[in-house]
Amino acid sequence: MPKLYIVVPLYNEEEVINDLIDEWHTVVANISKDSRLLIINDGSTDNSLQMLQHLAHSYNQMMVIDKAN
Repeated sequence: MPKLYIVVPLYNEEEVINDLIDEWHTVVANISKDSRLLIINDGSTDNSLQMLQHLAHSYNQMMVIDKAN
């Protein structure tokens, strides 16, 4: 079981998703290999969910939950 979970609620943030993932990967993932990034998409109406799903395939430490707002 991972020792560190970072939970990020997200709504219509497609412009900052790449920065968020880069920062998490650079800082947290390198400090704790036993960490997970959990992003909760709160019914975004932009391309946030599609971007997150694409990125989640590249990072096995990242999980995306989609829920209606």
